[in-house]
Amino acid sequence: MTFYSYAYLTHQNSHHTLLQLTVIGIIVLIIAGLSWLWYRHKTDLKYRDLFIIMVLILFLLVGIQYNEFQSLRSSFSQKSQVTQIMQRVAEEKGVATTAVWSNTATVSSGMLIAVRHQIYNVTLNPDGNSYTLTNATPITKPIKYVKEGQ
Repeated sequence: MTFYSYAYLTHQNSHHTLLQLTVIGIIVLIIAGLSWLWYRHKTDLKYRDLFIIMVLILFLLVGIQYNEFQSLRSSFSQKSQVTQIMQRVAEEKGVATTAVWSNTATVSSGMLIAVRHQIYNVTLNPDGNSYTLTNATPITKPIKYVKEGQ
């Protein structure tokens, strides 16, 4: 069973997105260079063909990036709900948020919250505006705690 720290859930970022944005920027520069070469050498069709290929690759990457952006936004929304519950539990139990851990990054009834080695089952009401904590005992004993930067 794996539990994630509050800091891990709030500071998790995607380096993959940064890499894709860098590639898109490079392709835009290549397109600019190819369009200049195409303009200078109007009779040489290889620059036009390369220009068209690069524009198509750019459209493909922009589409992929948009799709990833939508999934990241949904994931961020889920993580922010989990961190809000973790903040409330920390306030209720009188501990810092560094002592609160969650076993999932998505909000659902049945998620587990660990507070200083005490584990609670979170039951959400149907409209998702409140929750109930009940003591829980894990069946599997090796519990892994994932902190920020891991």
